[in-house]
Parts: sequence; C-alpha cells; structure tokens
Amino acid sequence: MYNQRRRQQPSMLPEQQIASDEERKEQALRQAEDVIWQLPRSLDGIKRQDFNPVALALQMMDSSSLGKSYDEFQYHYAQLNESLDGIVNEYYGGFNDSILTFSGLHDRIQGASSSVNHVKSNLHKVRRMILEERGSLDQLYTKSNQLGAIVAILNRIEEVKKLPDELAGYVREKKFLTAVSKLVQDTQFVFDPELNPIEALSGLRQQLEKERGELLRLIIDELHNHIYLKSPYCERKTGVEGEDGDHGAGSDAGENGTAAGTSQRAAGGSKGGDLLGHRRRKGSRKVKKTDSSDEDNPETDSFAYVEMLLESLVTLDNTSEAMQEIKSSISLELSRLIDGIVSEVEERNKALIVKSKVVDQQDDGLVQATDREILFDFARILFARLETVLEYHDFVLDVVHSLDRRERYSVSSASSANERVRRTRLYSINDVWSAMKTEILALLKDYLIPEDKRTMGNIDITRSSGMKSGVKDLFHMESNPEISDTVEALYSQIEGRFQDMTTSTHSKKKDVGITTIVDEYSDHQTSLQHKMLVEASIDHAPTLLNMALSFTKRVSPLLASVTSTAAAPSVRRSMIGDISTLSTQPPSQQGAAKEQDPDEYLQVFFKKIFLPRAETHAMQLFDAVTSASDAFHIDPNTYFNGRPIFRSAAALVPLFHSFGRLLNNLNSFRGENWGILLQLSTKYYERCWGLFRELIRSPDNQTYTSVKWADTPDLLQLFDRKLKQAGSQARNDQGVDTENEIRLEEKLKTERSLHLSELIFDVKRLVFIAQLHQTLEWLLLQLNKVSSERAKILNKHDGPVASALLKRHDADRAKVVDRYRALSVQCLMVLRVEVRAHCTYYLDLATREGDYFLDGDTPEPDQYIQALNADISTIEEKMEGCLPGDRLNLVFGGISILMSHTLITNTRYIKHLNDSGNRKMIRNILALQQNLTNIALPEESGLDKARKFYELYELGADGILKHIAENGALFTFENYRRLIEFIYSSDGQAGGSFGAGRASSLMEARLHEQYEVHIRRLRELLSQTAASRAAQTQQSAAAAATPRPLTFRA
Repeated sequence: MYNQRRRQQPSMLPEQQIASDEERKEQALRQAEDVIWQLPRSLDGIKRQDFNPVALALQMMDSSSLGKSYDEFQYHYAQLNESLDGIVNEYYGGFNDSILTFSGLHDRIQGASSSVNHVKSNLHKVRRMILEERGSLDQLYTKSNQLGAIVAILNRIEEVKKLPDELAGYVREKKFLTAVSKLVQDTQFVFDPELNPIEALSGLRQQLEKERGELLRLIIDELHNHIYLKSPYCERKTGVEGEDGDHGAGSDAGENGTAAGTSQRAAGGSKGGDLLGHRRRKGSRKVKKTDSSDEDNPETDSFAYVEMLLESLVTLDNTSEAMQEIKSSISLELSRLIDGIVSEVEERNKALIVKSKVVDQQDDGLVQATDREILFDFARILFARLETVLEYHDFVLDVVHSLDRRERYSVSSASSANERVRRTRLYSINDVWSAMKTEILALLKDYLIPEDKRTMGNIDITRSSGMKSGVKDLFHMESNPEISDTVEALYSQIEGRFQDMTTSTHSKKKDVGITTIVDEYSDHQTSLQHKMLVEASIDHAPTLLNMALSFTKRVSPLLASVTSTAAAPSVRRSMIGDISTLSTQPPSQQGAAKEQDPDEYLQVFFKKIFLPRAETHAMQLFDAVTSASDAFHIDPNTYFNGRPIFRSAAALVPLFHSFGRLLNNLNSFRGENWGILLQLSTKYYERCWGLFRELIRSPDNQTYTSVKWADTPDLLQLFDRKLKQAGSQARNDQGVDTENEIRLEEKLKTERSLHLSELIFDVKRLVFIAQLHQTLEWLLLQLNKVSSERAKILNKHDGPVASALLKRHDADRAKVVDRYRALSVQCLMVLRVEVRAHCTYYLDLATREGDYFLDGDTPEPDQYIQALNADISTIEEKMEGCLPGDRLNLVFGGISILMSHTLITNTRYIKHLNDSGNRKMIRNILALQQNLTNIALPEESGLDKARKFYELYELGADGILKHIAENGALFTFENYRRLIEFIYSSDGQAGGSFGAGRASSLMEARLHEQYEVHIRRLRELLSQTAASRAAQTQQSAAAAATPRPLTFRA
C-alpha cells in the first residue's frame, strides 16, 4: 500500500523546464504545500504547533499494529526535506538581503539611541543656563529682533525687485491671476505706512505702479482678444450648422442656451453660480483640439480664461476702469472685427471676386449670382461672429456681477477692512447692442443704398459735413503758411529754453501742417467705412435684411433688458441719417413696443430708409427707360403673341419682376411694401395715357371722330361683348350686335358726310395705337403674374394683418389692372371705329359724288372705291405686324357688312342710275370683295347682299316683285322703292322723279300709274312677309315655352 501510494505521487518537473525565476519560486512553494497536504492521517500531528516528537518516536518503535510505520515516516521526511531545499535554493537571495537589512536597522537604532542621549544631556545644560540670572540678555534679544526685522525687510525688498521678471514669466504663461496676486501683495508691502519714511523705496513704488498699469493694459487687451475673437483659441463661427458644432448660428441648442442664460441672470444673484458653471461648461465644449504643448495653457478654455482675467481685475481693484475701457472701445473693436471678416471672406472668395471683375459686363445674371454668393458668405460669418461677441459680453457681465458681490483683497480694501465694497460701474448689453446696430445699419446702407452723386437725397446730402441738410458749417479751416511758420518758431523757442521738457517736440513739429478737429461733445459710437466686397445694390436686400432679422431674433433673449431699440442718435449721421427720429409711435408707446420688438431698428430702416431709396432708385431707372428717345419704339427682341412691344415696356417688366421678387423675399418685414410697383405701373400708365391723348388729337387740337364714338357707352358695351366672344363658340348674337353697331354709328354720324380732318389718315398714329394696345396687353399679363406671386406669399400667413394686406393688395391690383385694361380696350376700340369710319367716308364719297348714269361701261371701279381698297390694304398690312390674329379680327371684323349696308342705304344719295351705272356699282362691289379676300380678313358675306341688291335692278320692277314673292323680303321697303325708282327713271328721262308731283305728259302719266301699281304691290308683299315672320316667331316662342316630356333610357 505504501509503495502503491508512492507510485501515485506526481513526478517533479526539472529545473530547466521552468520559464523564469518567479515561476520557479512559485513552483517550489506549490511543491511544499503539496507535500504537506499529502501527509497521511497517521502523521497529521506533525502539522500542529504542539507537536511532540517523542511520542511519535515511541509509536514508531512499537511493532504492534498500534504503532506507526517508520518507512512511511522516512519517505515523507525525505519529501519535506526536498521541498525545503527547493525553497531555500530559490529564496536564498532574499534571505541574504533580509539579513543585511536587519543589520542596517540595528545600526540605525543604536545611532538614534546615542543621539537621543546627547540631546538629553544638552537639554540638561540649557536648563541649568536658563535658570541662571543674566541682565544683558534682554538687550541682546531686542537688538536681535531689530536686526532680524531689518534683514527680513531687506530680503523682502530684494524679492520685490525681482517682481518685474516674475511678472513677465507669469504673463508669458498666461497666469494673470497669480501675477496680480503677487503684485497686490508686494504693493501692499511697499505702500505700508510704516515704510513711508524710507525714501529709497520711492523708485520701487513708481516701478510697481508702472507694472500695475502695464498689467492692467495687458489684461484688457487679453479680454479684447477673446471677446472680439482675436485669439486663436476663441471659436470663430462660420454660421454653417455642422461646422459650428452644437452652437451654430441657427441651432436650437444655441438659442436655448442663450435664453436660459438670460432667464437665470434676470432671476437674481442666487443663480449666478449655476450660470457661471453653465457658461464654463459651454466654453469647455468650445475648446478646440490643441497639441500636447498647449495642455498647460489656460487660454485653451476661452470662457474660463476670461473669468480668470475678470477675477484678476477684481483683485487688482481696477474693474470699473476696465469696464469703462471695454465700453469705450466697443465700436472700434467691432469695426476691426468686421474688417477682419471682410479680409477673411475676401481671401476665401478670391476666385469669385476676380471672376466678378473680369466677367462680361453684359452677363448681369452671372455677376449678380456671384455677388450674391460672396455677400451671403460675408453675412453668414458676420452675424455668427456678432452673436458670439454678444455671448462673450453677456458672460463678462454675468461674471463681474457675481464677483462684485464677493469681497476681494486689494489695495483699497486692505487699507480699511470695514469699508463698504464699492459697486463696479458696469456697462450694459445695450451698449454693445447699440454699437452692433450701428455697424449693421452702416453695412446695410453701404451694400443696399447705391451712391448717386447726381441726386443726393436726405441720406447722402451730409456725408462729408455730418450735419443735417440745409445747415451750413459754422467754421471753415484752411491751411495758412504764415500760421504754420509762427507755430514752428514758437516750438523752436520752447525747445531751446526747456530741453528737458520737450522730449516729443520733433514729433509735434512734423504734425504742424496737419489739422485735426475733435468734437468732445459728439457720440463716440461712430462707424468707420469698411472695404466693399461687392458693389452696392438694392438686390442684396433679401440676403442682408433677412439674415440681419434672423440674427436679431436669435439674440433677442440676450436683449430682454434692452429698453431702447431705436438707432443711436448720432450713429453715422452722414450715412444713414437720424433713424431714431423716424419712429412714428408716440413716446408713451415706444418703450413697450421696443421691448417686444428688438428688430424695430431693421423695420425702421426698411420703411424709412430702404423703401424710399428703393423707390427713388426704381424711379430713376423708370425715368432712364421712359425718357430715352427710342423708349416707345418697338423692341425687336421681345414679342407677345408673335408681335413686338415697346422697348420701355420690355425694360420695365424685368424691373417689375425683380422688385416683386425682392419685396416678396422681404415679407418678414411688417407693412405693405407693394407701393413701389404700384407707383411704377401707375407712372407708366400715365405716360401711355399721355401719349395716347397726343395721338388722338388732330393738328388743330381737335379730337378725332373715332375717339369720340369710341367713348359712347352703347358702343363700348357692344365692343366689350365682342371681346368676351372672341375665341369662343358663342356667336349667336353677333348678327344682332353688328346691326346695332351700324345703327349706333349712323345715329352718331347723322345725315352728314364725314370730313377729311375728322379721320386719322396718318398710318403711323394707327400703328402706334396698335403697338400701345399690344404693349398694354403684355403688361397686364406680367402684372397679373407679379400680383399672383405676391398673393401667394400673403396667403401663406395667417392672422388679421395678413388678411388686411391681402385685401388691400387685391384692391390695388384691381385698380391698376382696370386702368390698363380700360386703356387697352380703348386703343382697340379706336382702331376698330377708325377703320369703319374710313369705310363710311369713302363709300359716302362714292355714292354722293359718283356718276352712275353712264353712256357706256367703264372697266375700272370708282376712284373712291379704289382709294378705299388702298387705304384698307395699307392699314391692314401695318396692323398685321402689330396685332395678333384675334385682335386683327376685332379691328376689321364686320366691315363687309358695314360696306354692304352703306352701299344699299346710300342709294338715296345716288341721283341717277342706269344699266351701265348699275354694272359699275356691281364692279365696285366685286373690287371691294376681292380686296377683302386678298387681305385675308375673316370670311364674311356682307357684300354679297349688296351685290344681290344691285343685281335686282337687272330684273326690272316685275322681276323684283316676283323675287320678293318667291324668296321673301331681303331688304327694306325704302330700298326696294328706291331701286324701282331707278328702273323707272332709266326708262324715262334722266331727270324724272316718281312718287311726287304730276305727270307732264301722257307717257309720264302711264309710267307713273305703273310705278304706283308696283309700289302698292310692294307694300302688300312686304306686309305679307312681315305677318308670316311674326307668326313664325310666335310659334317658335310657344314651342320653346312648352315643357318637353321626360324620356328615360333603359
């Protein structure tokens, strides 16, 4: 059993298989533990501390069954020795080190014991010496204290002398708070009243005062560097969401953070600590990733660094002076900030700027797009940076407000501990906002209001003088050589007498010829002229005004305490005028309105500065366009319905659309801004109306007949109906309207003939009227487009203001459109009436003065018919190039019916007619028909009726009556009677007259009797025809009134 258990023991690993010393040591310990745990139960007593070896030895000597095996004991004893040897072999070095360590400790303890004994003996000696009485010790003690104090003062003075170098090191490391604390402590020491008798310290005191002023200047400069984003560790926003992180110019986080900061500040000082912590955390988030060399630079955390600088100012007891310095330099620093942004944008967009300068000047669209892109980049960066500057100022005010409540150790407070702490004279966020508004308004003026040296208005009239318009300069300064020589001589005398006090005389002499005027009573918030990235144009308004308005709304939570949002009273008066005086609200209501509307300054600028200047600019463009010599000539590049229009209209319509888009994009600004387009359209209408009035008056200043007739309400009503029916299928009443129109024209004409001076024979006038009509129609279309775009913008907004603006807009649009439409219709009406008057004029001459009692046939029509054909052809040829087909039909439509009616009714003016004269009349009618066919007028069969009428003459009196009986009455009784008279007069003598007087002979009596028979028969036939037509009319009316039975489909 013993041998079997021995064989089961694991074999030990050889030493060369162990990887390292630590593993060998661990293996040795593990082997020893295994040997101990493998001891049999009979040998467990060896593990106990009270082990008795004698008892074990006696048990092994017992050979009975109760004894223990000596061989087993020998085996385990060998195993234990082997494991102990392994431990000793591995840990012998440690044992040696322990022995040396214990030996060293023993020596030290012995040395310490001897030292304690030595000290004990010295204490006994001192005790004995103290107990002895010596009178000289008091004097020695006092003198020793005095010498010690002198040495301490001298050492302290030596340390103070090293202060400039120490301060320079602290400043290089940006440890301003440490530097200020050191400076304050040393200043308190040097200015101690007990050291006042030491005159040697006066120079040191002056040096410390100089260092104090220099350190104050450095701290203020560092504050400016961070407030106005000059430091590379400040965040320079670009206004692009994503590039600016969580605090982009338009991000909700930034707006919420700003609003939260404002509410906490307004809540009171109890939340000041939380606000500062919030600002600190916000600043830490804005820290840029820097190199490892900048990890110890406190400037990397911009907001924490600013807070440290403000604490330094409080410790230095110069917070009020620093705040006043910051306040006084706001305008200048903002101007420099804008200059830096201009340089940055110019560098970033150098390629675009060069492109805009070298691009073809004819491509205005490309130039405007390039300028718009550059200006958008500038405005985006500008307003993002201005927002950051406001956040910095708000943070500065919050920190100073919090620190002002805590007691700080400074020179003034140390002198009187119980003195009440002075309250720091802070500037307000309103001061910063006023300066920002100054710069914003100046930029808006520079980029939106083009300079016009020819017409300097209220805005630009005082650019150089700075005074209001109409006020002359009180003083006029000029360079005077005699005065310059006198001043130089006086400086020379002073330099000769007081050499020690004229350190800057040479520099002053150089500036003798330079005259500088400083107004100490003026507002220091002046804005400097900045470099222009693009040319000024009102087209930039949507970019700048909308982005300025968005910026103002974003920063409005910071401006909750602003009580005056109007522009500063003397903010660049020479450029933007006194905007504060432009407010129309009463003083009692301005405060509340301005608190609620931080963007009031933009609204005032838009209403009082931009809109009037835009109107002026628009009117200048209008005058330039309409006053040109070819303004009302046709434009060969612009067509409407295939016909050209006036050059002025072609140039003004893009202006309408441009201003429409401009004003629609500025819809965020309150108020109705449609007045510019209304004025432009009204003025152009007035110009067109003035030209139309000149055209419709004869050289003797008389109005043409066609214009008088065109103003007749009945004719206007008929023409308006024709306009509505043009292009539609409703033509049922055209015959009736044509007859009514002819009847009205006969009524206006009366029985007289038209005179040559009553008509417009100058074709150029007619062409101009036609072109004016075409232009007005095109303008109507364009105005409706612009108006519809405006209406869409207004419909997107809800509320009573938007509804009122929309209602007003519709009323103004309707007023302008009605005036344009009325003039357009009047032009077309005048053309139509003029063409019809020409027809009436020539046909009157042809019937009144023409000879139709001929001895033989003539091959040519009447001369007046030929003149009429030439006139109509000329007018139609010119009108075809000015009016589209539908309008041309309205002008010439119905003239064949008018010609036919005139040729038939004017038979009363024909004195005699025979067969040859009748054939001549028919030849006239055919010539008119042929001419109307050649000029491609609407197909009308009006002249067929006249031709049929005169063809009845060839049938004779009996044939006429037979024709009436078979075909019905086609003409009136007077027309038939006059035709029968012509038949009887051609059979008798030329001068015969039937129907009146007695017959002079038997032949005449017989003819007269036959004539009367035919007339009676004519009356009977016409009466029968009229009765038949009346019956048919009644039957038709009854049939129309009878309800039809309902029919149903399966």
